[in-house]
Amino acid sequence: MNKLIINANVFNGTDNALIENVSILIEDNLIVKIGEIDQSVADQVIDAKGGTVMPGLIDAHVHITLSAPFNVIDTMTREEVAIRSARISEEMLMRGFTTVRDVAGNTLGLKKSIDNGYAKGPRILPSMAAVSQTSGHSDYRQNQAQERIGQHEDSPMMKLGAMKVADGRAEVLKAVREQLFMGASQIKIMAGGGASSTFDPLDTLQFTLDEMKAAVEVATDYGTYVAAHIHTADAMRRAAEAGVMSFEHATIMDDDIAKTIKDKGIWVIPSYFTSSLIAERKIPLPNEETYRKTERVGKAMLKSAELIKKYQIDNIAFGTDCVGETNVHATQLNELAAIEQTFDTITALRMVTSNCGRLFEMSTYQHPYLEGRLGQVVEGAYADLLIIDGNPFEGVASVADTSKQKVIMKDGVIYKNTL
Repeated sequence: MNKLIINANVFNGTDNALIENVSILIEDNLIVKIGEIDQSVADQVIDAKGGTVMPGLIDAHVHITLSAPFNVIDTMTREEVAIRSARISEEMLMRGFTTVRDVAGNTLGLKKSIDNGYAKGPRILPSMAAVSQTSGHSDYRQNQAQERIGQHEDSPMMKLGAMKVADGRAEVLKAVREQLFMGASQIKIMAGGGASSTFDPLDTLQFTLDEMKAAVEVATDYGTYVAAHIHTADAMRRAAEAGVMSFEHATIMDDDIAKTIKDKGIWVIPSYFTSSLIAERKIPLPNEETYRKTERVGKAMLKSAELIKKYQIDNIAFGTDCVGETNVHATQLNELAAIEQTFDTITALRMVTSNCGRLFEMSTYQHPYLEGRLGQVVEGAYADLLIIDGNPFEGVASVADTSKQKVIMKDGVIYKNTL
């Protein structure tokens, strides 16, 4: 079925000016032409009425299955987690997010259900379980009475497949291969201490260089890359040497590692709005120690933005890192304003569209959506589109206000139309 959008101004995801008064022809799920187009070729005509057509939004750091505080998730059955995850994914789509990268969670069933039309939600590029060492950021035992014997995971959240523990080169090789077998499009490891976990101090270095290289070797053999949860400069130096190509958070930078990130083309996925929340203790956490760690992380991430500007690091992508009840995930769009305030409007717009698309291309043949391009409005791209009442170059508020998102389209299917 052919759809034609007329009377549109286009933000294509990359340029710093709108393409004015054009039409967009969509055949099935792909954009095939942008320009002057005869309406007779279309089965359905959508009048944008001078609104802005832009790429569907992309979030490169989500946790769809983490729909409650971790100690609460430990009380849930698999079915309860699945039902809650389906709701969170549908709400993401209805906020305009047409693609996400899930970087710690067993989203295989949800992804398949969305792709096959049994659930509503964004495209998902899954990492499956995030892998760490024992007593690392994926070791989510909630107390020291929980023992882990062999492959038995005493934490229910670990049993659900959000987290995985591996020690030594052989175990890391196997754990990473298991995630690829389960459909991971990229690999997530924990390369340093975490703010939300209890038993790994923030400054710990996690995984030896050899263990980290093992993860990178397997990912590279499968045509993809490793993303690392990482906060400190020392941890970033080790990860950069190992070949990790995506730094999630990259919080406590120094000049040396900022220059390395720029030189090696490593991606940085910060979360400025979430950082402000945790710096102000507005996200519920289980104990005082995690509050102290998150305060430090929240304040440091805002400072690292100055180094990103200083070294002109262009490989930065939009990521929210929301974990918790639906009201926490509902803050997802607030990250746009936080980025705009930290950088500028065009940086925020690129980070949430074409930059994420470029990042995802590093998955090569592990990328589950190879038919079209993501994050751009160009010929040959997926018809993942928003029609906005307003000009996003005048401020991201017109994008972040869902009442101004007049049309939400994913894969050529319209999920919202209030024109």
